[in-house]
Amino acid sequence: MKPYPLLLTAGIAAVLLSSCSDAALKKAFREPANEFRPQPFLHLNGHLDKDHIYRQFTEARDSAGFGGIAILPVSSQPHWYDGHPCPGMTPEYLSDEYFARYMDMLEVSRRNGTDIILYDDIDFPSGSAGGRLVKEYPQYTRKYLETQETDITGGRHFRHEFHMDSTMTVMAVSALEMDSRETVDLGPYFSGNVLDWDAPAGKWKIMLFTCRYGVGGVHGHLVDYMQKEAVDTLMKMTYGEYDRRFNGYFGNVIRKTFFDDVGFVHMEHTWTPAITDIFREKYGLNPALYYPALFYDIGEETGKARIAFYDIRAELMAEGYVKTVSEWAETRHMKSMGHPPENYSPNTVVASGDILKFYRHVDIPLLDAILYFRRGINGFKQVSSAADLYDKPVVGAELCGAYPADMDSLMMYRITLEALARGVNFTVPHGMWYDTDPQAVRIPPLIAPENPLLKDALKNYSLSTGRSCMLLQGGRRVSDIAVLWPIQSVQAESWMFRDQTSGLPIANWVPDNVVNYTLSHILTDSLQRDFTYIHPENLSDGKVSVNGKTLRLNNIENIQEYRILIIPGGEYISADALKEIYRFYDNGGKVIVLASLTVRSSEFGRDREIEETMHNIFGAELPSRDTVVTGRNGGMFIFSPSCNANEVSEALQLTGDTADVILPDAAPDNAGYINYLHKVRNGRNFYYITNTTDKGYDGEISLRGEFRKVEIWDPHTGNTRQADFRIQDGRTYVSVSIPSVRSCFIVTK
Repeated sequence: MKPYPLLLTAGIAAVLLSSCSDAALKKAFREPANEFRPQPFLHLNGHLDKDHIYRQFTEARDSAGFGGIAILPVSSQPHWYDGHPCPGMTPEYLSDEYFARYMDMLEVSRRNGTDIILYDDIDFPSGSAGGRLVKEYPQYTRKYLETQETDITGGRHFRHEFHMDSTMTVMAVSALEMDSRETVDLGPYFSGNVLDWDAPAGKWKIMLFTCRYGVGGVHGHLVDYMQKEAVDTLMKMTYGEYDRRFNGYFGNVIRKTFFDDVGFVHMEHTWTPAITDIFREKYGLNPALYYPALFYDIGEETGKARIAFYDIRAELMAEGYVKTVSEWAETRHMKSMGHPPENYSPNTVVASGDILKFYRHVDIPLLDAILYFRRGINGFKQVSSAADLYDKPVVGAELCGAYPADMDSLMMYRITLEALARGVNFTVPHGMWYDTDPQAVRIPPLIAPENPLLKDALKNYSLSTGRSCMLLQGGRRVSDIAVLWPIQSVQAESWMFRDQTSGLPIANWVPDNVVNYTLSHILTDSLQRDFTYIHPENLSDGKVSVNGKTLRLNNIENIQEYRILIIPGGEYISADALKEIYRFYDNGGKVIVLASLTVRSSEFGRDREIEETMHNIFGAELPSRDTVVTGRNGGMFIFSPSCNANEVSEALQLTGDTADVILPDAAPDNAGYINYLHKVRNGRNFYYITNTTDKGYDGEISLRGEFRKVEIWDPHTGNTRQADFRIQDGRTYVSVSIPSVRSCFIVTK
C-alpha cells in the first residue's frame, strides 16, 4: 500500500507556509498536508480485529481523504434517538488486548502517513477512567456544594444536630437574617455536628454548607476536575497507561490529545473544598459571611460575593484537569485539544466557569457544533476569541454529532463553512464507526465511505476543508471591534440552580440586560463585522492595553488593534477595567454601550470608583435613552438602552470608523449566511468569504487598503487565478462570484 500521493509532511508544509514563494504556497494549497485535513472520530463499537482496523483506516485515507483519526472507545448504550440497544467495544477498555489492537491502529497509521488523536477515556465526558475511578477512588469524584437549612425565630438559644458523614467537608456554618440581610459566622458555635447558638432577635435562616462527594446523578462518576490529587490519580489510570506503552509514537503518529465535555453542566452546584480557603486568602474576608449569597440575597455585597466565588471556581477549572492534561501533552511533544460542555451557550458560569479562562492552557481550543445546524452558532466566537487572547494558532471543531442520519453533503459543508468563518481551522467530524451497520451506529450520522449519502463527497470535502484550514491556521486576524466579555454581570446574578429552574435550555439563562449573544449574531450575520471578545481582566493585566486611539491585543503573533470597544450590557465591571476604558475614550477611542450601563464594581469596596468614572463620562445624571458623549480628543461614548441591528449599525456609523471588509448585499436567508474572516500571514492578506445561503453571491467586495496584486483562491477546486479588481479612495474593490454553499479566498500582497 502506497502513502497518500503528494501529501506533504507537517514539517515540509510548515516550511512552505512560511516561504515567500507563491508557487510553493499554491502547491501546498492544492494538496494540503494531513495536519490540515479533517480527522474524524472513530467510535469503537464492535469487537476489534486487526484486519478490519487495517482496512478501515486505509479506506479512511484513500476513499475519504481524511488526514487521521480520533480514536473513541464506546460502551454499549441505547441509540441516541430511538433507544434501541447499540453495541460497545470489546475487548475491555484499558485491557492488554485493547492496547494490542490500539497498537495495530498506530502501526497502520504510521504506514499510511496519517495521524492519531488520543481520546482520553471511554464514552463522554472525559474523567471516569471507564468507571474505575468511582469504584476505586470515590473520594476523588466530583463534589457538590449542599446546604442543610433551618428557619428559626431569634431571641432564644438554638441547638441543632446536623446530619454529617465521611463524604462531607464543612465549608461554612452561617446565619442570614431575612429582613436586614445581616450574615453571621456560626463556626465558633459549631462542634462535631452540633450547633449551639444564642440567636439574637430576628428571622434567621441557619445554613450548614458542605462539599460532598458520591452524590451520584448523571455525572457523579466523573473526577473532581479542580482537585489536583484527584486529577493526578485519574491521569495515572488513563494517560499513564498509554504513556507506558506508546511513548515512542507520541509527537509523530499521535500528535494530539482530546478531552470531551470537561465541566459541570447538569450539576451547577459542583464545588471543591479549596474554594473556601482561596476566598479567605484572596479577599481577606470571612467566607462564612458570604456563602449565603450563593443561594440568597445578602444585600449590597450579594453580586460581589457571587463574582468572587464563581471566579475562583473558574480559575480552578482552568488550572486543574485542563492544565494538567496540557502539560502532560507538552512534555511528550503533542498538542492538547478539548472543550467544556455548552461551550457555545451564553451562560458558561454554570457549564465551565468562564469560557475565556477555560482555554488558557489548551493548545487547541475546541467547540462542538452538534445536534442541528445553527445550534449555538452565536457562541462560536467565544471559543475562537479565547484562542486569539492566548495566541493559539489552531481552533478545532467537533462537527455534526447527533445530526440526522440522512444528513447530506450539503449540510456537512454548510456547518463546516460556518465554523471556519467564525475562527475554526481544524475539524473533527463526528464521525466514523467501527461497525457501520445503521443499527449499530448509536449517534448518527455516519461520516464515512460506507454512507451512500456521503461517500462520493468525502474526498473533495477533505481536500477543500484542508485547503481552507491550511490558510486559516496561525497568523494575525484583523478585528476592528472588541466586545467586552460580560462574565461578571452574569456571575453577579447567578445563584445556585437559577439556570436549572429558569425553564430555558441548559446554560441559556442570562440577565435581561446582558446582550452579547444577540450582539454576536448582529455583528457577524447581519452587519458582517468581525469582532473579538476580550476579558475584563485583560484590560488590567496588560494583555490588552490602550495604544493611542486603539486597544491593542499584545500577542507575539496574533496582534490585534481594536478601533471600537462594545460593552454588551450588564451592571458589573471591575474598577480597573473601567479606568482603562475611560483612558481609551479620553485618548480618542470609541466606546459603544448597549442595553444597560455598568454601575457597580465587581470587587468589594470599589463602587464609588465606578460611580465617579461614569459621572466623568456622562455627567451628574446617567442617561436612560440614546446618548452620545464626545471627549476632548474626539473619543466617543455611545449609549443605547436596547440592542438591535439598526441601532448597532447606527452606533458604528456614528464612530466614523471604516469597516475592514464590506460585503454589499450580503443578506442572509433561511438557509445560511454570507460571512468573512481576514487573516494576515507572512506579508499576505487572506480574506476568507463563505456563502451558506441557498443562492449564489455576486458582489464587488470592498477591502480597506490599496493592493496591487489580488488573486482568487478556490478551496473547492484548488485553482488560483488573477482577480478582477479596481482601486478607489484608499480601498480595493474585488469582483467575486461564490456559488451556494461554497467559499473562496481573496489573497492580496
